[in-house]
Amino acid sequence: MIDTDDFIERLIIKAIPDIDDKGLEMMIEETKSVLYDRVMSHIVKEIDDKDWEKFFDMIETKWITQEVADYLKSKIPNFSEFLEKIYNDFETMYLKEFKNFEEEFPPEEVEEK
Repeated sequence: MIDTDDFIERLIIKAIPDIDDKGLEMMIEETKSVLYDRVMSHIVKEIDDKDWEKFFDMIETKWITQEVADYLKSKIPNFSEFLEKIYNDFETMYLKEFKNFEEEFPPEEVEEK
């Protein structure tokens, strides 16, 4: 299973190598919610209606536990690969969007204003 906090931290450092600790902490929290939404939207597409209702009931009471992960593994074939693909696609999208943002708003221009 992928360590989400580690994944996000490495992703942000890859996008912003000179980020300070305070900025990194803030970006981790912001990015975590975006990644979480992305994962949830993919999960909902993969499981049956009756299964996702049970899934949402489980995460409401238990959040993401081993029991929830085991449940998803039983409902989504190749769950580990499924999750890894979502993370990889997210990384590609994140780095691309960050690069596009930097090209549109170069750091020098932002500092001068």
